[in-house]
Amino acid sequence: MGLFEILRYAFFQSDLVGQAIVVLLFMMSLYAWGLMIDKGFGVWAVRKSCKKFLRVYERIKSPVGMGQHLDEVDGPLKEIASAGIRELFAVCDIHPDRQSAFFRHCHLPRELNSAEMDKIRSTMNRATNDQVQILEERLVHLSTIVSLSPLLGLFGTVWGVMATFIGIAQTGTPELSAIAPGISGALLRTVAGLVVAIPSLMGNNAIVSSVQATIAEMDTFVEDFLASIRLEDADKPSARANVPPPQSAGLTMGGIGGDQLQ
Repeated sequence: MGLFEILRYAFFQSDLVGQAIVVLLFMMSLYAWGLMIDKGFGVWAVRKSCKKFLRVYERIKSPVGMGQHLDEVDGPLKEIASAGIRELFAVCDIHPDRQSAFFRHCHLPRELNSAEMDKIRSTMNRATNDQVQILEERLVHLSTIVSLSPLLGLFGTVWGVMATFIGIAQTGTPELSAIAPGISGALLRTVAGLVVAIPSLMGNNAIVSSVQATIAEMDTFVEDFLASIRLEDADKPSARANVPPPQSAGLTMGGIGGDQLQ
């Protein structure tokens, strides 16, 4: 007897409750596999986008200058960086028409105080939380299937064994031919529960591990973004000292002075 024949025999030897449990476990398995495939590819795409973003950010090495390259990247780090840059320009009161100049020069107009830095951090943390919710969406369904399917299988097994012994008590014939159909149907529910739970557990652990790694990257990026702003603030005095005076005004005064001396 092949595997399919064994499963079919055990299924049709079960009562309505046992068959309903097997059908429910089968539907849970289909949903779990679809969810694992969907979330697996989604998390893989997010991880890929984060790596690309970090490569671009390492090349730019400036949170302000990164605003000019956001069109080149995608993913959660882009959303977090966009939120941070928007809040940075808001606290500095930089008009949208002047933002492109700051993107090019990568210098802030003034030094930021601790309250303004905390405001930028809070905005980026909110954006991070939004991205975490997107990453963890429907993962609770997979965790529920991992926990619930073995219990459903156990319930079906206990139900089948109980129904078998009740039948023996009513007929008074404890023969193997009378016990075997009920026991086989009961054990089928245990097998079905484990078949659903084991792949779901492996897939859930793999997806959760990738999600946690992505969350760690987002938290690290927020701290690196804020640290880079502080470094730009520290470098600002020396940068301003090297800026030459306005050329147009100097030429005008020199011309006027030269004419008068002559």
